[in-house]
Amino acid sequence: MPESRLQEAVSLFNRRDFFRAHEVLEEAWREVPEGDRVLYETLIRLAAALHLRLNRGGHRGTVNLLQQALVTLEDLRPQAAGVDTTALYDDVAAYVERLRAEAGPAGWRERFRVPRIRLVTGASTP
Repeated sequence: MPESRLQEAVSLFNRRDFFRAHEVLEEAWREVPEGDRVLYETLIRLAAALHLRLNRGGHRGTVNLLQQALVTLEDLRPQAAGVDTTALYDDVAAYVERLRAEAGPAGWRERFRVPRIRLVTGASTP
């Protein structure tokens, strides 16, 4: 059951429905083994940060949440629970750098530059 929730959350996240992805991840977090909770907490943080940025215009709070996620993702590389955490780390780091360079409100194009979550082919999820 947690693996289908993770796949649902990844699909929502990648469609940029960060609020719903956050909700699904929170529900799944309760069901996953203790060792996988750090990944889910990190994905929840990412979804919250991107919702804040794109739907509420946040900048500093977004950067702070993304930096917190980077610290955790660094320890989860190369993959965790079927998520390619190396690619996610790289994408989030690049996005944070862009945010720092372009300190201002999110434009409509930014929705297409946000990080995506990739699943590792052939990996089993929790």
